[in-house]
Amino acid sequence: MHPTYHRKRTLSSGGSIDATQACTVLSNWDRRNNLDSRGAHVFREFWRNVDFTETTDDAFDVPFDESDPINTPRDLKITAGTRAALADAIAYFQNNGVALDATLGELQYTLDASKNNERIPMHGGQGREGVFNVARGPAPNADASEYAFINNGPTYMQAVTFDDKGPVVNALLAYSQSADSTRPYHRDQTRRYSAKDWIRLPFSTGEIATHAVGDTLQLTE
Repeated sequence: MHPTYHRKRTLSSGGSIDATQACTVLSNWDRRNNLDSRGAHVFREFWRNVDFTETTDDAFDVPFDESDPINTPRDLKITAGTRAALADAIAYFQNNGVALDATLGELQYTLDASKNNERIPMHGGQGREGVFNVARGPAPNADASEYAFINNGPTYMQAVTFDDKGPVVNALLAYSQSADSTRPYHRDQTRRYSAKDWIRLPFSTGEIATHAVGDTLQLTE
């Protein structure tokens, strides 16, 4: 069982705020930035507020060790500044009516103009958080609906392995191929990206012929 927290935190502007729920949410967070991850946004805003430089050792008691890259750096230094960073993050969400236990998919999205700006939930996070799957948008503002509109980060992704027949390639173009919202390829791969539904790319001549789209243009000398 997770511990029960009853804690007040001081805001950077003065005054205090109850951090009980936020601490519980962060304790239960799966430490991922998946669509169903609860608490990722709370950590993001907390971490955005922490005053440190990623390339220095001023944030952790145990600095980065190249001989132990998995387990270092670790043990965040708990100071008045880090406590205020959490308090300010809580206040931001409370002031904008954003639930602390919301899933990331409820808050982080892009739009499909071909379907009346329907939201497509997006996974991923900020590089500053140590997230490899980077997804970024405008800085948070007073409009909670614009908390995490994604317009930068995931582009072309490709994973290559080999079997006895040659390369096995899976890929996605996260923003899709067409800027024209009337085209079927406007947000098709974006939706597949959201679902983590990779596309197996054709490699052999037969596979390419089977998956070809449009007319073939043959050039001769």
